[in-house]
Formats: sequence, C-alpha cells, structure tokens
Amino acid sequence: MYKSLLPYFIFILLLLPNGANSQVNTKSERLNIQSVRDLIERVAPKKSSNFILESIETNGNKETFQLLGRGNKIVLRGSTTQALTRAFNWYLNNYCHTSVSWFRSEAVEIPAVLPAVTDTVEQSCRFENRFFLNYCTFGYTTLWWQWDDWERFIDWMALNGINMPLAITGEEYVWQKVWKKFGMTDEEARAFFSGPSHLPWHRMGNLDGWLGPLPQSFIDHQFELQKKILGRERSLGMKPILPAFSGHVPYAMKKYYPNLKLTNMGSYTTGDEYNAYFIDVKDPLFIDIQKEYLKQQTELFGTDHLYGIDPFNEMDPPSWEPDYLASVAKTIYQGISEVDKDAVWVQMAWTFYYMRKDWTNPRLEAMIKAVPQGKMLLLDYFCEKTEVWKLTDGFFNAPYIWCYLGNFGGGTQMAAPLKKVAATLSASENDGNKRNMTGIGSTLEGFGINRFMFEWLFEYAWDSTAVHTDKWIARYAQTRTGQHDPVAEDAWRRLVNLVYNQQVSDVGLGNILETRPRFEGNARYTRIGTKYNYRELANIWGQMLLADKKSLDNPRYQFDLVTTGRQVLVNLLIPLRDKIFKAYKAKDVATFDASSKLFLEIINDVDQLVATRPEYSFDKWVSDSHRFAAPDAPKSYFEKNAKVLVTTWGPKGNVVTDYAARDCSGLIKQYYLPRWKKFFELTRDCMINDKEYNQKQFDKDITEMEWQFCESSYNFSTTKSENAAKLSMSLFTKYLPYYDLFDGI
Repeated sequence: MYKSLLPYFIFILLLLPNGANSQVNTKSERLNIQSVRDLIERVAPKKSSNFILESIETNGNKETFQLLGRGNKIVLRGSTTQALTRAFNWYLNNYCHTSVSWFRSEAVEIPAVLPAVTDTVEQSCRFENRFFLNYCTFGYTTLWWQWDDWERFIDWMALNGINMPLAITGEEYVWQKVWKKFGMTDEEARAFFSGPSHLPWHRMGNLDGWLGPLPQSFIDHQFELQKKILGRERSLGMKPILPAFSGHVPYAMKKYYPNLKLTNMGSYTTGDEYNAYFIDVKDPLFIDIQKEYLKQQTELFGTDHLYGIDPFNEMDPPSWEPDYLASVAKTIYQGISEVDKDAVWVQMAWTFYYMRKDWTNPRLEAMIKAVPQGKMLLLDYFCEKTEVWKLTDGFFNAPYIWCYLGNFGGGTQMAAPLKKVAATLSASENDGNKRNMTGIGSTLEGFGINRFMFEWLFEYAWDSTAVHTDKWIARYAQTRTGQHDPVAEDAWRRLVNLVYNQQVSDVGLGNILETRPRFEGNARYTRIGTKYNYRELANIWGQMLLADKKSLDNPRYQFDLVTTGRQVLVNLLIPLRDKIFKAYKAKDVATFDASSKLFLEIINDVDQLVATRPEYSFDKWVSDSHRFAAPDAPKSYFEKNAKVLVTTWGPKGNVVTDYAARDCSGLIKQYYLPRWKKFFELTRDCMINDKEYNQKQFDKDITEMEWQFCESSYNFSTTKSENAAKLSMSLFTKYLPYYDLFDGI
C-alpha cells in the first residue's frame, strides 16, 4: 500500500514550492509563501495570481532572490520570506516605477497591465541583521496608530528587507501583571506609567507618571494590537525585538519592600514628582523581576530570543566604577538567560555616543565583557555623525549593527547626507578592522520626511551598486513620477548635490517658522542647520514644476513638490527676519510693517501648502488621538497628549519645548503663527515707544500661550485643500520676486 502511494507523495512534494499555502524549510528559516502572496494582494489587489512564488537554495547563508519572467507570469524566487518580498519590491520599483509608502494614506499605484520581466535579476543580502525603529518612534510616529496603519508599515518593512524590528507596543499590559505579582495594585501600576505620548521615555527609565495615570482602555488596546503586530512581523520573516527589565521600578514598591534601595534617576525635566528610580543591582528582586517579566511576556507574546534592554539611557548610573557597571550587565543577562538560554541582549549605543565623555572605554568595556561573547548585540546608533565602533575597537569585539539615525523628533526639514552615508557605510563594510559588524539598520526617532534615505539604506544591503547615488536617485525619481521623466530625474540629482549630500539631520534641526520668535539666532531645539545655497533650492523647485503633466499629477511627486516648496518658503524667512531686525534697529516703521506682514503671509502660505498632504496634517494627528476615547479617560486626555508631545514636550516652560517641532498644517496656524504675531506686536510697540525689548521676558511670557494651546480644544480645518501641483506653481510664482533676498545671506 505504501509503495503504491509513493508516486503521489512525490508529486505533492514537487508542487509545494509553488503552492500558495506552502511553507518550505530552508537553511536559514521557514519560507512563508502564503504570507508573501497575501502581501502582494494587499499591495496590488487582484494581481497576486500574476506572480509565481518559488523557493531556491543558496550556497552559504546569504539570503538571495531572483526575479524573472515565465510566459505571461512574473516569477519571484527566494531563499527566505524576505528574499521573496525584496524581489517583489524590486519589481515594483524597477518595472512598475512605483513604491509603497510607510504611511497607509499614500495609495499604491499599480499599472492595469503588469509589465513583463525580460531579464533575470539576482541579488544576495550581505548583512545578516537589518534593524529598524527607535523607542522614540513609538511616540513621535506610531503613537496613535491602529492596525491598518501597522499593517501597511509592516508591509513596507518586509518590502525593504527589514528583519529585526523593535517591538515594544503593549508592554504595559505585561508590566501590570508583573507589578501585581509583587504586591502592587493595577491603579498603582497605571500611576507609574506615563501618558501614551511619553511611554517611550518611561520605557527607557527616564520618567514616571508624567501625563498619567495611563488609562486601562489604552493598556488593553495596545496589548491586542501587539499580538497582531508580532504575528504579522513573524509571518514575514522578521524577528521582533521585545523589551526586558533594565532595573527601572516604581517608587511605590517601597510601600511593599521598605528596605528596597533605590537610586533617583531624574525625570527628563518634567519635575521631581515624575522622577524615575533604579533598583539596587544586588537586591535579589532585580533578577526576580526580570524572570517574572520574561515569563509573562513569553506566555503572552512568544519570543525570538532578542531583548532590548537599555539601562542608564542619557542618565548617570549610581556608580561609574567599571566593576559596578559590569555587575549591572552581568545581573541583567543572568536574569534573562535563566528564562531563555538563547537570549541575546540588544543594547542601543546612543548613550555611549551622547555621553561619550562619561562612557570611557574602560567603563564600556567592563559592561560589554560582563556578558558572554556574542550575547550582547550593540546598535551603533548615529553612524552618520560618529561611528562609535571605531572609538571602541569594534565595541571590544562584540557584535554590532551600523545604524543611520536620520531624524530627531519627527522633524520635517530636508536634510539627509546620502552621499556621505554611501561613502561612510561602504568604507565601514570594507574595513579590515570592522570586527563583528553583523548588519545595518536605522534608528530614526520619527518618520517625518526624507523617506528615500531609509529605502536607500536597506536596498544597499542587497545591492552594493547603490553606492553610486546619482544612478540610484534617478531610478528613485522614476518611482515618484511613475515614469521616465528627465526633468524630474535631473531635479532629484540636483537635490542630492545640494541638500542631500553632507547635511546631517541632527538634534533640534528646525527652521525660523518653528523657533520661539526672536530677531537673532534660534531657540534651543530649532537650529537652522548647515547653510547651503537657498536660491539654488528655489531654482530646483521651479525645475520640478516643469516636469511632465503625468508626473505633476502623481501624488508621490506632489509630495515632493510640497516638501521642496515648504523648505524654500521657510528658508525665505531667514533673510526676511534679518530685514525686519534692521528696520527695528533703524526705527523704520514702514519697512518693519511691510516685512513683518510678508513674514506672516509666508507662514500662512506654508500652512496652506502642507495642507494638501495628509503626511503634514496636524488635524490627522489630533483626530487619530480621538480614536482612543474611552469612558476611563477625560474627554481632552488623548488630545492633550498629542499636542504636548510636539510642542512643550513637558510642563509649561520646560527646556525641551519644540524638540519635536514640525511644519504641519493646523499646528502652524494655531501654534507657530500666533507666537510670531505676538512677537511682532510687542517689538513694534517697543520700537515706536522707544522701549527696551526683553527677549528673556518674552520667552517666559510666551509659555502661557504655548500651554494654553495644549489645554484648549483644537480647531479642525473646515476648508478643502487645494491641488498640490497647482498651488506649488502659484506660490513659486508669487514669491519669485523675493528670491533675491537669498543673495544677501
């Protein structure tokens, strides 16, 4: 009987690689063909039957894909799930001239008739690990996301070959269970957590309770969301990095453990009542808490054996002695390894860059070497600015991932050092002393703009020819216009040479519009950044408007028009402010009035321009927060969280104000514009009445207006947005006579 069935079994096995529901074991992982087919169907509805999905074996451990044609079908072949998704993305970019955004608001345009594949393309990935996200991204970007937002984003990660996403959504549900095991009530745990907007910094141990207590409805919602996130990420070949215990505990634990020794770690400028605390590493509770958390988390979420743990992020540890730091690391790893013998500790190296003077090599070496070799994986966080691996002998031979940061706070400035990163990353990859560089990644704080930079980074992992940025950006331009458009492609090359060459998007990069008003300089977190030829950017904007009509009608290209035009207009405020200041000093009222009126008019026009794009909508940011409304939270609770994070950040008048400044419609009109109006009214009064203007007093007084914005109801726009291309052309022409102002700076 068995012999008679053998041919049948062989026939079934031969069919499996092409089968829609098959999962094939390869050397590196299970190949989930069904998940890839589902992704294709989400991106290109009713087109998935045009694709044949097959598995391939490769020599060695490199993930490999092939793209080819077979009759009227498109064949995607891959050694892993992610190799298949990369093959599909290559097809979208290079044959369909389209792309998938990380935002669901941007529709994916797919040709009615899919282009035939005439050549065979084969690529292999040179990096085992491709990391993405940052604790802060869960505040500055994904804060109000629902499943449909996450579903699109996870598809974007899969298409770009990301296989190690940070996954910290919903951890408060687990912690609530843990703290209950140690005697605390649910209410005490919720009071320990911050509000939704500041959970990233609570999770990093920087503050407790600010804008809390956290509503139970939010905790439960995020728990259910995390289960979906992890399920989808794993089905697409990713290994999510889950959190673990770093030593951060509620002060309320003292109530149940009176002898508990805690160190005050501060509150990130939010006030002493929100201070965070670190438990004594020698206390047996340290390991007990770690083990309980991991047991609970594994039961609820499963594990891929990767744990993000970051003690002392931007904080002074209780002691800087190397032996002490080693004891912390040893205790942390002991706790996780007793639950998971395959555990790998993923440590972000941001603080080793940020506090480099304190984190001397002997201190850092002691901490790293206290963990078994290969069991601590470091994220070299800000390599476009400083490669810490080079300063620490390759992190003392520990494995690390080379990371591009690229955005702080979700800022909306055009700044990305494509050419610099291409040269630096290529040099690092080929450095004979790179030690255990196991991958590349990005640690962006917010999505903001400059998405191309992140897509370039992960494409480079598979295609080393991407180092030739002029050729790469020309192909990228085709995905923005949907076609070969020489005018648009040349404009993109000019953009790279001007603003996307060496300009690092550093901490506090902003513009004059976003800064607390003043005649000179800028407020703490809205620096203008590296000066470049502002007139040249205006010229490039003009060239972009000469593109083919099909290009101008493409929503992706319209986003580029808006982004470039917005930057041109906010740049125009720089020389205009100088002109207003000169008029103020000369007591030239006529020039002051005319120029300040123009200044405010430009701000209004920027608001109108960015209102054409959902990516720049503060209305959407606030309305998304309203989707979390629940009986256990005050009506204004989530909206206040949404506004505080991107304006004052902390309490009224704190030093972190405007850290997450961004040029969004609605925020411009209701927050930035009133500040500038108030400034011009006050300085005009000082000028005509011969009174001394006091900048420090103004900064103090304006905090009332800023906090009032956070506490009052937001006014949603009732006007319909205009066509982005037509409005861009109108504004370019309107301000053409003023571009001469750029020549004087």
